[in-house]
Amino acid sequence: MSVPTTTTHRDRVDVRVDDGSFTITLAREQAGNGLDLDMAFALVEAVTDAGRVEADRTVRSVVLRARGPVFCVGGDLRYFAAAPDRAGRMQQVATAMAEAISGLSRLPVPVVSVVSGTAAGGGIGLALAADIVIVGPRAKFKTAYTAAGLSPDCGVTLELIRRTGLARALDLVLTDRLVDAVEAERLGLATTVAADPDEAAAQLVTQFNQGSYDALARSKSLLRGLPEMNDQQVRALAAEVRAIVELVAGADGVEGVDAFLGKRRPEFR
Repeated sequence: MSVPTTTTHRDRVDVRVDDGSFTITLAREQAGNGLDLDMAFALVEAVTDAGRVEADRTVRSVVLRARGPVFCVGGDLRYFAAAPDRAGRMQQVATAMAEAISGLSRLPVPVVSVVSGTAAGGGIGLALAADIVIVGPRAKFKTAYTAAGLSPDCGVTLELIRRTGLARALDLVLTDRLVDAVEAERLGLATTVAADPDEAAAQLVTQFNQGSYDALARSKSLLRGLPEMNDQQVRALAAEVRAIVELVAGADGVEGVDAFLGKRRPEFR
């Protein structure tokens, strides 16, 4: 039995390697695990570490989870609003998150995300970068972009379309409505709803540890690794970065972010 090892990246993300499982835990719970530049870089580092450790074939699965009652609120709007150059800061964060999302989805071993609370904005993109999404009964999903005068990032556009279809993806983004755990499973955002999602993930990890590494990796490669699907993700992530960077510095983006932080209704042009 291997000795568990735990590493902390930039005080934002904890990484634990233990008996065939590589666990990435979002650890900025006091800020709803919001995405700032340090969090984005920490995720890139953690995913890179997962790839290095997986290369020796001792790791059979990766688990993505979060501390606290919220999985991830998405971008830390207070962090962006405080920047002298909002567009520049968004460019940095969105670009780093695109790298983290791309790396996570390309890991050859099964990736499981555990969502016990709310996943909003980029938090949805993080959760959906996994192959299997396990949610708790109190989990909620909210795209949260258009209400702040912004557009999706973190792979949300492509993953919503892949999992729910275009019509439902448009509904979720344009209306910004809240989706509970039961509906998330019905729509395809969640693989399953579990009373104890961490325990359900642990059972999956045990199953993967007892399985054939080559069979799991080859099966995932066939389903996820088709060249046209990879190219599609690259194009989608790049287009998302361009759009949200342009919007965050525009009049409606500034008003939307400021209104959200001021807890008032935005007055768009």
